[in-house]
Amino acid sequence: MQRAYRLKKNASFGYVYRKGQSYAHPLLVLEFVPAKGIKVGVSVSKKVGKSVVRNLAKRRIYENFARFIPDIRGEYTYVVVARNPIAEASFAEIGEAIRSLLVRAGHIEANV
Repeated sequence: MQRAYRLKKNASFGYVYRKGQSYAHPLLVLEFVPAKGIKVGVSVSKKVGKSVVRNLAKRRIYENFARFIPDIRGEYTYVVVARNPIAEASFAEIGEAIRSLLVRAGHIEANV
C-alpha cells in the first residue's frame, strides 16, 4: 500500500475509535469515519502473537486492503483491527474478510 493511504497518528486512530461505525468479522473488525481522502490504519494486539506474527498480519491486511482502494465509493478513514484467529488465516481468507466487511458497509459493490 502506498504511504499516501497510511494512517499513522495515534490521535487519528482514537478519533476513528470514538466517532466511527464498525462492522465485525471473525478475523477482523472494520471501523471507519467519513473523511477527505482515503486513509487506512491497522491495529494488531499482542494477544495475536509475537512481533513476527503481528507484522505478517499487518502486511497481509495492508496488501489486501490496497486491492480494494480503487473500487471504494466515497472517502473514509479506516482502522482495521485484527482478531486472534488472523494468525492462522491465509492471505486469501484475509482478503475475503476485508471484501465482505467493505460490502456490508456499502463502500464497494458486492461483485468486486
